[in-house]
Amino acid sequence: MSVKAFLRQGFIPFGEAVAEETGRLTEVAPMLRERALAAAAEIGRPARLTFIGIGASLAALAAPVAHLSAHGIPSIRLNAAEAGTFGDGATLVALSQSGRSRETVDVMRAATGRRLAVVNVTGSPMAEAADSVLTLGDLPDSLASTIGFTASAMAVSMLAEIWTDGEPSAAWLSLGERLAEFRVARSAQAEEIAGLLTAASVIDMVAPADQIGVAEGGALLLREVARVPVAPFETRQYLHGLMESTNPTTLHVMLDGADDGQVVRALGSLGRRIVEFRRGPVSHDEQTLVVPIEARSPLEVPIFVAVLLQEVALRSAGARGIDPDEFLFLDTGTKLDDGE
Repeated sequence: MSVKAFLRQGFIPFGEAVAEETGRLTEVAPMLRERALAAAAEIGRPARLTFIGIGASLAALAAPVAHLSAHGIPSIRLNAAEAGTFGDGATLVALSQSGRSRETVDVMRAATGRRLAVVNVTGSPMAEAADSVLTLGDLPDSLASTIGFTASAMAVSMLAEIWTDGEPSAAWLSLGERLAEFRVARSAQAEEIAGLLTAASVIDMVAPADQIGVAEGGALLLREVARVPVAPFETRQYLHGLMESTNPTTLHVMLDGADDGQVVRALGSLGRRIVEFRRGPVSHDEQTLVVPIEARSPLEVPIFVAVLLQEVALRSAGARGIDPDEFLFLDTGTKLDDGE
């Protein structure tokens, strides 16, 4: 296998990508809005939807799928490697930032129903396999995805809002500025979390079902950039025995939800270190480092968490002497080469 075609799209350093991300999101938000409206118009309002992706792209789909299902459009999210085939009656939305993820492109090529591709790289195999394309516009990104993830989450969220509400929320146009303020306000906490990350033997990331992409995307980012052992868990599943492996060197990173208080109280009783991204009032003990999130909708939450975790990953990698732009396993056959 070769990753030459994948690498040819070009990547910028992770630190540079993190520094420029919020400004770029402000620039691209109006363009993404218009492109999402056009793509949604081509598809029409579907009765049900199937979303596919893999890696960070799969994580970015979680919140939009939950939004659609909660607003009367039954939707599911599938790992492209497990998705199978789709016939004429299916409406398929596939996300691949590179447009070269082998498993996702294979599903798109085999599908016979309506196919919408969401990609960053415009002239990619997945874009060619689709009936309609929503492109991010070839945004410069790092190898460990930064704006590729956040802009993808924004674009698919806009699509979801168009299908449920008729148009995207106006709040997306100010998201980049609000994220920049959030990053500055939480800089000291990012440094503290990076220190906890470096000291931990293992990290558990836990999020409720409707926001499981927060845990999936965060775990992937920290594994790729800081090379720390992180695993994602859904909150209710975590309560069903998975938290039993905790030890004094485990770091627990939580997103608040209906059941997270049970997890935090149980872990807090053992004196465990907890980081909680919280959308509501703060009420936990001093063992919990609470990061308030001022997201205007559940669809914004994964982007807020991702932006801070990118800072955490960058600082942790630096403290550990790791180059955030060096991957140990790059040519593993996951990206299509030219002609495939």
